[in-house]
Amino acid sequence: MKRILTSVLTGWAMLIGTTAVVAQQTTAPSKAIIVFDASGSMYGQVPGGVKIDIAKKAVSDIVGTADPAMELGLMAYGHRKKGDCEDIELLVPPQAGSSAAILKAVAALEPKGKTPLTAAVIQAAKYLKFEEAKASVILVSDGVETCDKDPCMAAEELERLGIDFTCHVIGFDLKPGESSGLECLAKKTGGMYLAAKDAASLKSSLEVAMKQVAKPVTTLVMEAKKSSGGELISGVSFEVFGEGANEKALFNGTGGRWSIELPKAGKYTISAKLNGKVIELDASLKEGETVTKEVVFSETGLKAVAYDKEGGTAFEKDVSWDLYGPADAEGNRVKSGYSYEAKPFLKVAAGTYLLKAVRGNASASVDVVVKEGPPQEVKVILGSGNLKLSAISAEGQPPITKDLAWDIYTPPDAEGQRKKLGYSYDAQPKLTLPSGPCLVTVVYGNAKGQMEVEVKAGVTQDIVVLIGSGKLKLAVVMEEGGTPVAKDVAWDVFGEADAEGNRPKAAYSYEAQPTLSLPAGKFLVQAVVGNAKGTATVEIKAGATLEKIITLGAGRVKLSALATEGAEPIAKDLAWDIFGAADAEGTRPKAGYSYEAQPTLSLPAGKYLAQVAWGNATVKQEIEVAAGKLKEIAVILNAGTVAATAVMTEGADPAPDGLSWDVFGEPNAEGERTKVAYSYDAQPKFRLIAGKYLVTVTRGGVAAKSEVEVIGGKMIPKAVNLNAGTLKLSSSTPGGWDIYGPQDAEGNRKKLSYSYDQNFKVALPAGKALVVRSEGQKKAEQEVEIKANTLSELTLDAK
Repeated sequence: MKRILTSVLTGWAMLIGTTAVVAQQTTAPSKAIIVFDASGSMYGQVPGGVKIDIAKKAVSDIVGTADPAMELGLMAYGHRKKGDCEDIELLVPPQAGSSAAILKAVAALEPKGKTPLTAAVIQAAKYLKFEEAKASVILVSDGVETCDKDPCMAAEELERLGIDFTCHVIGFDLKPGESSGLECLAKKTGGMYLAAKDAASLKSSLEVAMKQVAKPVTTLVMEAKKSSGGELISGVSFEVFGEGANEKALFNGTGGRWSIELPKAGKYTISAKLNGKVIELDASLKEGETVTKEVVFSETGLKAVAYDKEGGTAFEKDVSWDLYGPADAEGNRVKSGYSYEAKPFLKVAAGTYLLKAVRGNASASVDVVVKEGPPQEVKVILGSGNLKLSAISAEGQPPITKDLAWDIYTPPDAEGQRKKLGYSYDAQPKLTLPSGPCLVTVVYGNAKGQMEVEVKAGVTQDIVVLIGSGKLKLAVVMEEGGTPVAKDVAWDVFGEADAEGNRPKAAYSYEAQPTLSLPAGKFLVQAVVGNAKGTATVEIKAGATLEKIITLGAGRVKLSALATEGAEPIAKDLAWDIFGAADAEGTRPKAGYSYEAQPTLSLPAGKYLAQVAWGNATVKQEIEVAAGKLKEIAVILNAGTVAATAVMTEGADPAPDGLSWDVFGEPNAEGERTKVAYSYDAQPKFRLIAGKYLVTVTRGGVAAKSEVEVIGGKMIPKAVNLNAGTLKLSSSTPGGWDIYGPQDAEGNRKKLSYSYDQNFKVALPAGKALVVRSEGQKKAEQEVEIKANTLSELTLDAK
């Protein structure tokens, strides 16, 4: 390779072990969700400002320039309630062209609560249907998990169950020792971990993650350290050699962390040199993968092994390790190293440490003294057992094979509270747990089962939980014997009524024909299609499937509005209201509405009153809906449009501002007119039923009016002549302005306008006007001649 390709990705995290392989694909994912940390700690300060403000701007900048074809969504946690581990919300579903919606949602976030980051990632993965298709998540978090879930264990489940699930993690302003769980989440799902300390590094990290989501590249990362999982060291020289006998390096670089985008997949050799010491490592990369190699320049340390019980067999996989230094005066320990290998060699300097091993949901810690010289072996006894879990819907039924959610809890404490020990979304998981009693719970759809279990160290037990549930297959038809509705159905399932007649909601679905798992018992099922609703009572039996079709007795009506007979349907700016039959007092209940121009509404069979408004033109029409039928109805408005403008004189340009319009209908028998429309726009368009109207307009101290006739389907331009000019007033003294028109036959003047501003500009009718400037007992006045479409100026001081 003659060309050197280098690309330094600042802020990458310390991935553990000798090799971390991140599975990536060369094709862009169909969907991705950004999971945004809005927990209370995001109000903290970092270089550049408040973390939440920096994160909002970084996400907005990156999303605003994203490919509009990318189906991008936004999820947030901790933004609505304090202390609530369920405060997770999908704010914007992943979709093309979602940038504007994401920018709006991010801007509205206010940090408040906890950090349920693990559950948020799981929810995002489920929404993306990660078990069926490629799915990508970008997590931005400024803290560790605070809701009793293990991100590393969740990563194992997501990676195992997913088709191609990837979680890229950006750790924002994390303290030493806080990143291991987040790094594991990224590593085990084939994602990047990137560290950010300020505004610039957060933005660059987001850019890197977004690029990897859109188009993964084959990347090799090298990290030099004095101990496994420790701090980076600088001054290391790196060389990368290709496979074969060629002794010439293909790439070279220096630093503590160095990365290279490779032109192709294959096998490579890394040579790292520091102070004359050379370490060589091999790396094998697939197309689109990111591989991180940790190069440790130390031999002192410990070799760790974990056992389920004394005298048991050493674990060969699925063990994670954390190594902490000595405690300070307050009992806090700094993390010195970590690994996700089952039997790691942790290279650290001589000293006193605390070694912690975790396997599944079991953990144990031992104090260790590391001495100079060869590495020493350390044995950790976890005291753990295994539960192989399965669930059945009824006695004698086979185990359920999918769609199960398991949670394991400790015995209740003195206040009756249980702590979560573990969880799984596998149908038949095998969980490692600390020995002792626990409560196993399983959720299957909307049904639940549980069992008290005693976990025994070194023993694997088969546990079968009886849920006592059945299935309900639902469909809805518009008429008896009709074809099931294929979309836009909302289902709610309610349990039995309590003493006050209230029914708890047991399940819901927005699938057209869902299959729901429910506990045995009686339920009320409600189906809604548009504005049509139907209900049915069902009884679920354990282990059985009940099929239920609900008949709505409803039809559809497709509405359109025409300005006049024979015209094309109006394409926008329509508002529809549908009213049911009148009651004894003549009141009609609203049965439906729409702001679409040509809506199709589902309604129970019967007679209705349809009302459509197009601007200020409103028409009502009786309609009838037949069960199972689609009826198209065109409402004739017989309406036109008045395009109104106001001019200061005949032939002048339209007045640009300061206008107030009113439109009145024809006078009644007593000569009174009803106001039918108004506007404060400079050039409004009034949509009105055909007929004669009076248009009035006011600008400053000028008022004018004009008759207009509206013709159905026509645009009528109407220019109202104000016959006015503009007077600009100024004064060097404080006070108020009063402006009067010419004297009438009795010598009286009509006040045209007033102001308390020192400088004042106002439109006035052409002709003579009297200007009065006053302040207390001081007063000055002057008559001026106002000319149409002309600016006049006057300076007047009260004396």
